Amino acid sequence: MASGAHNKLVTRAGEYFVAAELNKRGAYAVTFALNMPKIDIIACNTDQSRTIHIKVSTRGETSSTWQTAIGEGRPCRPPENPRGETEFWVFVDLGEKGKSPRYWVTPCWWIRNDIYEVHKDYLDRHEGQRPRTPGSQHHGINENRLRDWKEKWEILGIFGES
Repeated sequence: MASGAHNKLVTRAGEYFVAAELNKRGAYAVTFALNMPKIDIIACNTDQSRTIHIKVSTRGETSSTWQTAIGEGRPCRPPENPRGETEFWVFVDLGEKGKSPRYWVTPCWWIRNDIYEVHKDYLDRHEGQRPRTPGSQHHGINENRLRDWKEKWEILGIFGES
């Protein structure tokens, strides 16, 4: 299978696993077959009084990091009312075949700020420019950066609420 086709399958699998996990936990969730900008899943609580948008990033068994672009990063601060947050990222590690996926759930503001800060620090260490690929927009996110967000489904605010 071509690499591009494999990557698309990994991406779609991650989206389906997240939607299934949300439904299993008592929320309603739907994926988008068409690539909506920045939204892979819309989910809500059972009485539909709270709706959230989720971007899913998936890594397969051969990836050590999740892949994104430096343009996703920007300086952000926590909202004054975290319960009002409606945009999230869920990072999925599909791991080995036959094993359950693992998840990290982050507020959108947090991961955007993290991408921005990590890339800024990287450029500061390299005189303001990528040393080998100056024009690259690639940004890898390793698991250690997400450690505080493992299985933090409760931050979504859509389970058992009305």
